[in-house]
Amino acid sequence: RSVGKYAIEVTVHNHTLPTQQFEQAGITWYNEGKPIIKEVKELIDGDLYIIPGKQAMASQSVRLRLIVTADSWDAQYCPQGETEFRSAGTGELPPNGNDQVSIQCYNGPAEGEHWIRFESFCIKKF
Repeated sequence: RSVGKYAIEVTVHNHTLPTQQFEQAGITWYNEGKPIIKEVKELIDGDLYIIPGKQAMASQSVRLRLIVTADSWDAQYCPQGETEFRSAGTGELPPNGNDQVSIQCYNGPAEGEHWIRFESFCIKKF
């Protein structure tokens, strides 16, 4: 990211709607092994949101895009059936240092099967 702007993108599709508080799936950016920013579809108090920004998200699928530069991040999302990305939030990144990115899902119920599908994951120069 020190030599340009990059976009991390993935489509998150819930085969089973989340039922447990804070059940989520999406992208997490790490610096020096510590999570810095997560862009996820998350169940909070019975409603689905895009975090950051707590943007309401009713669609079953959403395309997440995390844009990173040398010193900033921009979390964007595009709900199923739409073509334009919306901003969920922006912020600063610490200096480049052992950066990592993951796609992950967690906080689902231990006693039930909840299926998430990640599609079209890519990292590209933006």
